[in-house]
Amino acid sequence: MLISRAVTVKSKVTPLLRARLGAEAQKAIRDVEQEMERFLSEIEKRRALGKSDEIAGLERKLRDLQARKDVLTAKLKDIAKLSEGQEVTQGQVQGFYEVKVGDVWSEIGTAEIVLEDGRVVAIREGNSVTVEVIGRETAAGEPER
Repeated sequence: MLISRAVTVKSKVTPLLRARLGAEAQKAIRDVEQEMERFLSEIEKRRALGKSDEIAGLERKLRDLQARKDVLTAKLKDIAKLSEGQEVTQGQVQGFYEVKVGDVWSEIGTAEIVLEDGRVVAIREGNSVTVEVIGRETAAGEPER
């Protein structure tokens, strides 16, 4: 029987990945700051027009944006602390698996793809690992030839 399952995608930390993640976080921070500036401007306009009843909602949204900025800033600091070679989860994709009588259910549900700078370097399913070494596939633990 063919089933669909979640496959975790991880990336090994490299200077390139660290730079990409840092750039994404910085862009998100800039986007939030621009949105905050728009809200501040809107709050000032409403105050000038004497519409104080509308200001509370805008100030609440402004606080939410500040909280989001704080989270992104913390994430940026965490990115700088990542160790070279460490694996970080990037998300999940759906994959198919051919279930056979006798399969161990707990091993069916554990599948990972490991990337290094956008290239697949390992596939892990249950207790087995397939590793690509310089363009050829070998089973983990076997000596390179």
